Amino acid sequence: MKSKKEYYRKRLQDLADSGRFIPGIYNYCDRWCERCAKTAKCLLYAQEQEMKDGADPESNDMNNEKFWEQIRLSFEVVFDMLQEDAERLGIDLNCPVEKVTENEHVETSVEKIAREYGFQMHDWLKNNHENFSEKAELLLLVKDELAVNFSGAVEVLQWYSFFIAAKVHRAHFDLTDMNDGDDEYDHLGSAKIALIGVERSLSALSALYPALPLQEDKILGFLTKLASIKKELCHIFPRVEEFKRPGFDD
Repeated sequence: MKSKKEYYRKRLQDLADSGRFIPGIYNYCDRWCERCAKTAKCLLYAQEQEMKDGADPESNDMNNEKFWEQIRLSFEVVFDMLQEDAERLGIDLNCPVEKVTENEHVETSVEKIAREYGFQMHDWLKNNHENFSEKAELLLLVKDELAVNFSGAVEVLQWYSFFIAAKVHRAHFDLTDMNDGDDEYDHLGSAKIALIGVERSLSALSALYPALPLQEDKILGFLTKLASIKKELCHIFPRVEEFKRPGFDD
């Protein structure tokens, strides 16, 4: 009988060799799998579902030992595969690597704005959680669609609050080394998904604005910050709209 590790590795190899998935589709997505229509084409999603082991609910609970056992198993399998590929290519993973001096990253103005926006949005949603829940219930009495749109807008703001800052930072990391090759491609990809998060957050705030008259000033402040992030990203990465995310913008 195969061990659990052997079984998992075989399943991963079968998935990777199946031809069902779009290469790299997960590299520039927003990681919101529950709302993604492309999960059937995503190898990373398929691998994560394989790891969840639906027959055992405890393996999906991060407070349970079985959850972390699954994580450990995943790392072991990946490391074994890396070692085998390294040996095949004649690479010694135990060989000391020459130390490379990296330049200290200096936070740009747009990174700062995105970081501030993330923390401020997080605090705003947390502090108004009960108020927003009550508002959604009141809207439900008027029209189901209004309540759904309101709750959906809040979820969007929550999801992208820190996501935008993370992707803006990634887009700027080692930006001084950017050239017209693969490095530029990766920077543009990160900037593109950051912009998508900004656009969706702008739409969500616009949807909340008429429903929260007492929060108008706060919402306008968030809209201003998002508009600044969008303007700066488009200035720094003028070709960002040309970037085609695999599986999404083809």
